[in-house]
Amino acid sequence: MTAYPQSAAECAEVFRMFPEWTRDEIADLSDEQLGRTGPEKWAEWSPLRQLSHVSYITTRWYMVLFGAAALSWRPVDMSQFGTFINSPEDDRRFSASRYGDPEWLLERLGEACVAAAERLDGEAGSPEDGEVLLFVFGRDADIGATDEKTLALWGRNVECHPDGATFDAARGEIRLALLATLRHLIWDNLIHLRSIRMHRKAMGLAPAHPETPAGGYAPAYPVR
Repeated sequence: MTAYPQSAAECAEVFRMFPEWTRDEIADLSDEQLGRTGPEKWAEWSPLRQLSHVSYITTRWYMVLFGAAALSWRPVDMSQFGTFINSPEDDRRFSASRYGDPEWLLERLGEACVAAAERLDGEAGSPEDGEVLLFVFGRDADIGATDEKTLALWGRNVECHPDGATFDAARGEIRLALLATLRHLIWDNLIHLRSIRMHRKAMGLAPAHPETPAGGYAPAYPVR
């Protein structure tokens, strides 16, 4: 496996392993440690919030691609998927008041990751083949409940892709082929797993899986 999984087979392998990697990184953390935050930018989200984010985003991206019927589970308020921003408090994660259980979040993450891996198993041909997702953002659109501009972030992200992703800043358009879309998802998840491991390091704990690949968007998400 490369440091930056790129092919369909590499990404599928990471999707299959990601839930276990994530589970092992939080398994020995107390409730207090799961809720740890810090003054650093990467530490603004606690390990539990990082888990909620990857569970929510993995599920939501998969639903955008293939629809809710592609996933077997239903014990969740589906209205949460109408927008990335439910509230500033629940920005890009499942509702803290209703879905704060790590086991529930890990179940959701596992289901969506298995579905993504199975879809990648059937991916063939050029990364440009098949459906392409088109996202159009206004110049002043923000990332979630932040003041970071969506177009600025996506401009950096697209530069990291070897193929399957294009960005038209003038039109505010991002086009992602199927493989690039799922690659984006796994790369982003790895960035957040890195943050959980950084929390562990700050608490004097060794990483459970130091061998995990780096997130492909590391140049776009500097640690500070």
